Amino acid sequence: METPPPIEIRRNDPRDFRAFAELNIAWIKDLHHVEASDQKMYDHPEVYAQDGNSIFSAIVDDEVAGVVALKKDHEDQWELTKMAVDPKFQGRGIGKILMDVVEGYAKEELGLSKIYLISNTINAAAIRLYKRCDWVVTHEGPHPRYARADIAMEKFL
Repeated sequence: METPPPIEIRRNDPRDFRAFAELNIAWIKDLHHVEASDQKMYDHPEVYAQDGNSIFSAIVDDEVAGVVALKKDHEDQWELTKMAVDPKFQGRGIGKILMDVVEGYAKEELGLSKIYLISNTINAAAIRLYKRCDWVVTHEGPHPRYARADIAMEKFL
């Protein structure tokens, strides 16, 4: 049996910003429609790595296999946002690895006791992952901030 290639995690590496934007806009277009905030992310992904925010990238064989951001909101809460795994790397546990990295960073480096995310139940695979990672549903139904969102979850660290 062949050993899978190692996964490198990078944080706020400018080489990964375009892949962060491309991977996220692809799933958004596939499952939803592009909102103004999505277009802003696509046009300026570096914003997700400024002012204390972080973009984490999972690298396999020098390719960006998956990405996720941890972003401070207007109420000084921290949101796990814009997580995407390249379809050719799906099924390898990269989403779980990224979740673990963000949760560890939030707890150990930022001293946070909880983080949250906002999603849509149409993305069933993501919701299953969040639940497997012990995220708890805090809101169901239309969301006041994002038109496409219908679920919010939080994780106590």
